[in-house]
Amino acid sequence: MSKEFPNASFTFNEAPLLSHLTLASNVATPAGNVDYPYIAATDDFGLLLLCGYTFVGLTYYICDPYFRGTLGILPPDGGFNCRHSVGLIRRRRGSWFMVAQLNTGLFSTEGRVTLSCTIDLCRWVKKETDCSHIKVKKRCCWDGVLSHEGFLWWFDLSCSSCILACNPFKHRPPVYQIMFPQVDHPLLSEWFPVQGDKYRCLKVSKGRLQYVQIHGDPPVVSMWTLSSNNPPDAGWDHKLDVHLTDIWSHHTYKSSMLPDIVPTVALVHPMNAHKVYFFLGQHIFCVNLKTKRVRQCLELNNQELPALSSPMVHSWNLPAGATKIHFSGPDESRVPGAHFLAQYDSVDGFLEKALAVLSRSSLEYFAMGLDVLEEDEDHSVTMDESDDGDLRDRVT
Repeated sequence: MSKEFPNASFTFNEAPLLSHLTLASNVATPAGNVDYPYIAATDDFGLLLLCGYTFVGLTYYICDPYFRGTLGILPPDGGFNCRHSVGLIRRRRGSWFMVAQLNTGLFSTEGRVTLSCTIDLCRWVKKETDCSHIKVKKRCCWDGVLSHEGFLWWFDLSCSSCILACNPFKHRPPVYQIMFPQVDHPLLSEWFPVQGDKYRCLKVSKGRLQYVQIHGDPPVVSMWTLSSNNPPDAGWDHKLDVHLTDIWSHHTYKSSMLPDIVPTVALVHPMNAHKVYFFLGQHIFCVNLKTKRVRQCLELNNQELPALSSPMVHSWNLPAGATKIHFSGPDESRVPGAHFLAQYDSVDGFLEKALAVLSRSSLEYFAMGLDVLEEDEDHSVTMDESDDGDLRDRVT
């Protein structure tokens, strides 16, 4: 929690190798395949939203890797049934940002959706939403949340196959539903809590949401682009279909020595939508789907990683002006960017207060959140592309 950040360490690797965050056990404790800690969202200014379990239950952290500052946030309902439904969004043309959690427990029966939002990264408010734009009512099992163009986009790649989008800063935000494209002969992947659907991917690239799916026999990689960043006007434009056999037979794939096995979709290049990254075994490789050429293929250094898929991997844009000096130690310089409250002196201090809040039976007190401590201000703080579109940033 201090500027020296003694509770976590960061490993920054050149893309497409993965960068990762290592946590102390009091920040997040591994507890099996379901309660693993994970990075839920990234911010344009380089902040991370971390979700992990402690002895008080599911806990959120805003992490600033550059100035080694964090802020702990206790979920409004103890974290019940909210994994992968929490997102991070910044108000347009401002430094204020919000953590918002989508609650769809009654979605399948009543079509009711509520939002739990932080108003100062400390207290929570519950907002009723306008659900009149939701046409298909199914129970959702969220795979993640994207922040893009003033909206949060919750997506379910398995159960309901849809996106719900809204602007959580509005008083009664309308929720818009966008169904994913339907394909013939979808591949049935085994679903694991960590991995999710490994043959489908939703990411932001070139200023639009891009959807990729592997399907069919023989397998085909298909891509669609959302036609508008305004949810009520958005539909899917079919961009391309590429047979995996054409990629496997290309000399660039043969020179990689990878087997002819259907891979896992990992990521869409944030600046070049034709470039898609895949996992296969201990390798990550990039294919330009327009030319069918393998652009990069690297081994993941035998890191002890779970079976990864797209919901677990984020393209992370480094803030303008950030350099490697910010990763090496304490630095008194300031990169223009985010400012947020550091309300607790340590992780243990935050957890002690969180436990006190949870032990109180008064709902009024719980609704106050953890803002009864004295507030102490702490200041924390694009991506370049080469001619051939190689990723010049971090993947975390």
